[in-house]
Parts: sequence; C-alpha cells; structure tokens
Amino acid sequence: MEQVILMILVTGVIAVILGIVLKRFDVPPIVGYILSGIILVNIIGKNSDNSHTLEQIAEFGIVFLMFTIGLEMKLENLIQMRKQVFVYGGLQVGISILFFTFLSQFLFSLDFKSSLVVGCALSLSSTAIVLKILNDTNNITNYYGQNSLGILIFQDLAVIPILLILTILSSKDSSLGQMLLNISLSAIVLMIVMLLFGKYFLDPILKLVNKAETHELFIMIVLIIAIGSSFLAHYLGFTYSMGAFVGGMLIAETHYKHQVEADLIPFRDLFLALFFVTVGMQIDIEFFMSHLFQVFGLNLLIMLLKALIIFSIVYFFVGKRVAFETSLALCQVGEFSFVVFTQATQSTLLDETTGQLLTLSVIISMVLTPFILKNIKVITLKIFQHKALNIEIINNEKELLKNHVIVCGYGSFGKQIVYNLKKQNIEHIAIIDNYEFFEDALKNKEKVMFGNPTQKYILKEARIDKAKAVIIALHDIQNITLLSHMIKDLNSEVKILAKVTKKSNLPNSINSEDFVDIYDYTAELLVEKSIK
Repeated sequence: MEQVILMILVTGVIAVILGIVLKRFDVPPIVGYILSGIILVNIIGKNSDNSHTLEQIAEFGIVFLMFTIGLEMKLENLIQMRKQVFVYGGLQVGISILFFTFLSQFLFSLDFKSSLVVGCALSLSSTAIVLKILNDTNNITNYYGQNSLGILIFQDLAVIPILLILTILSSKDSSLGQMLLNISLSAIVLMIVMLLFGKYFLDPILKLVNKAETHELFIMIVLIIAIGSSFLAHYLGFTYSMGAFVGGMLIAETHYKHQVEADLIPFRDLFLALFFVTVGMQIDIEFFMSHLFQVFGLNLLIMLLKALIIFSIVYFFVGKRVAFETSLALCQVGEFSFVVFTQATQSTLLDETTGQLLTLSVIISMVLTPFILKNIKVITLKIFQHKALNIEIINNEKELLKNHVIVCGYGSFGKQIVYNLKKQNIEHIAIIDNYEFFEDALKNKEKVMFGNPTQKYILKEARIDKAKAVIIALHDIQNITLLSHMIKDLNSEVKILAKVTKKSNLPNSINSEDFVDIYDYTAELLVEKSIK
C-alpha cells in the first residue's frame, strides 16, 4: 500500500512539474501526462505490480468521463442523434474494420484471423481524449462535435462484439451460438435492471440524500451510482464505460443532474490524468528508437486512411467542411486498442514486434490529437481558405455597404441583434465563423459573410472603414478585448458595442463607455418599468 501511495505521489509531482513547464509553451496538459508516464515507467518498471495497480485506478478516468457525458445525453437526445450514432458510427466502424483488415494482411503478412483483430482495434477512436477536449473547449455541442460524439457512442457499443470476436478467435473450444446467447441475455438483464432502478428508485434516493443536507453523502451516492453501474455492466460482459454512460443517462432524467455533474468533475479530471499517465507507460523507449521510421510511417498511414474514411462518410450526408472537422477529430486510434493488442499478443494472434509497432503508433496518434483538436478551426480555415475568406452577401450588396452595422457572432444573442436591426431597417452585415449557423442565415436570406471576425482581412471585407458601428455578440472577454483592439486599429472612429457581465473585467486599454454591463442595465430597466 505504501508503495502504491508513493508511486501516485511521484506521478503527481512529475505531472505537475511537466504541466507547468509545458504550459509556458502552450502544450496541452494531456501531452505532459503521457510524458510523465514515460518517465515513471523507467523508474518503477513496466511489469511491476505497482504499474498494474496504477492502470486499474486510472480506468476510473474513462468511467467518470463517460458518466458525465451520459449526464448530458437524455434518452430523447440519443434518439435525436440516431443518425450520427447508428448511420455515421455504423458505417465508420464497418468500413474501417474491412479496410484495415486487408491492409494488415498486406503490411504485416498476417493471416485473416490476426488481420481481423487489428482491423477491429484500429477502427476505434479515443473516447477519453476527444470527449475531454471537446468538453473543455465547449465544442461538444458544435455540429462536428455532435457527429464525433455520435460515432464514439457507436464505437463504444461496438466494443462488445469486438471482444466477442477476439474471444472466438483466441479460443478453439468456444461455441459461437452459446456466446451470442450469453451476450444477448446479459444485455437484456442490464437494461431491465438499470431502467427499473432509474425509473422507480433513483430520484427518490437522491431526494432522500439531498434532504439530509450533508454534501459528502450526496457525493458518496453519486460515486456509488457511477461505479455501481459500470461494475454491473462489466459483470455482465460489457465495458465499464458503457455502464457508466447508461448510469449518467439515468441521472440526466432526474432533477439533480447539474449538481451531480459539478460534484463529479474533480474526480473525472484527476483519474483521467492518471489514465493518460498509464498511456505513456506503454511506451518502450528502446524499441521505439530502434523502429522510429516504421512507427511514424505506420502512424501517418493509419491516421490519413482513417480520416479519409470518416470524411467520405460524413461528407456524403452533411458537407465538406463539417466532414473535414469530424475526420480530424476522430483520426486517431483509441485506448481500447491496448486491450486488444495485449490479448492478441498473449493468445499468439500477433507476434511481439507487430504488437509493439501497432501500440506505439496508437500512442503517437493519441499524443498528436490534442494539438489537432486545439487548432481544428485554424486548420479548417486554412484548408478551406477560399470559402472562409469569401464574403457571401445576399443580392451581392457588398460594395453598397456604407454607414452600416457589423455584427460579430451569430449565436442566439447575435441572431436577436440581427432581427432587431432588420426590424428597424438598419443596414447591417453579420460575420459568422460557424458553418452550420452560416447556412441557416443564408436560408433566412440574411446579409452575412463567412469568416473569423478576429481576422483583419475579414473585417476589411465587411467594409469596416465605412461602418458606423460594430456590435460584438461574443461572450468571452478575451475575444471581445482582442476584437476591440483590432477594430480600433482599422477604424478609430467606429463605435464598438458589446455586453459584459462586469465592466471592471475590461482592461484599462479599452474605452468602456459603450460596453453594456448586463446586470447594471437589467437592474436599471426593471426599476424604470416598476415606476411606470
């Protein structure tokens, strides 16, 4: 026990130091955690009991992540996402398995059984990395974020038959019919137990605990539900993460989902950090250095082909831009592949060299993913520059713009501003950097242009030199500040308006006269109306 505690302490110290150093270079923290694992494994040894203990503890990271995702996914939402889950996800997994199976036969000269195992493993993406970053960046609700989530949900469902395939291929004595019967019965039992519990017991239990007004009891019951649902699923032959996801969905139907999520986030982030440490522990430095070009070449090939498959599927249904973003988000290989490659190597379906090459390629793809996801908008804008920088105004009225209002942003707040400008017949144009919103605006025959409002070229195309005012319909104070400085550089006379939660949050370099403090304004308005 002492050794385990000491190892976790050492892990924490290494992770914190690396995190601080890498933060100065704007490197995602996940990379620091993986590097911590590389350092740690050289200290304690890869095959030590402590290493296995840490890996088991780290599994809770995925459990809590999927649980919090389930909290945001009510049953009706899942039904609404049936296209993303079952169509996009089903096609992606099926085509990827088929494609990578034959590729493995060609690259590694494997038999069909071994190639099928590799194809199944490479078809899955990293739930842990993708969903964490999409959550952290608030991109989970974007069009490509929803596509990615839907595909990842199907991939998690696909783990069950993949494990079944692996078991069948590894065992000569297994009965296919008996296995299928067992898995079907387990699925029925799992759904009945969890649905009955969720419908009749969950809300009353949470209500009872909440009445006790003891916060630690509430946290404890949340942990019991999260871990209990994952354990039940695992006991019946499914993944821990699948059980946690269903458990989260059940709580999403109660009145306590927001408090549950708030209480669980610290546990999720802590255990996820440990999970990424264990990913780094899978790297054999000696083998990696001796097969450097093979590892990077294989990684590049896998990521490109996987991105191409996902792009082709999503493009067929949605469009080029969203398809490109979705393919970038999911082009890596997931953490479940470690389980598959380990079992396949132990059962002699894969030799040690091939297993190591594949494992290292997977880890590299996971290391690259945070950088890709963090810069996904920048990459997309550069690839589709001709579209991003192309102003699209209904009736081609760009050259006629004068004394107009520029609206930066087209979310719910931006839409309301545009609506009121139209209502009062004020000349205007909206700049939109979300392609889904842009298409909606075009359908509504709005005067809009597509592009990033924080780019000077875009502002010039919107005739910033002729504008009388710019309304910033953004929420992030940093973006508001950046945009305000840029606008003043281009047109020092133009009026800038924006809403902020507190004027005191604005830097001294900004004239706050035209910035509306939402709380002050609302308070004044309510008092004024009460007098009337």
